[in-house]
Amino acid sequence: MPATLRLTASLKKMLNLQDEYPAEVGESVRAALIRVGIKPELVAMVSVNGTMETKDYIIKDEDVVRLLAVIGGG
Repeated sequence: MPATLRLTASLKKMLNLQDEYPAEVGESVRAALIRVGIKPELVAMVSVNGTMETKDYIIKDEDVVRLLAVIGGG
């Protein structure tokens, strides 16, 4: 099974994008974001297979990378 980027509802809605994108094994999460057109600074949290990681995490086969957007308010 290939690796997958999954956007949370807030990130998907904010960017008007689809829910999932294929991720390239061996690339960083940051590089994957840029490749699919998401500015890395818009992502506040990265979870890989349920574990918190940084945007510098190198994607492995079968990883599910969930992305949570920066949320502002006040």
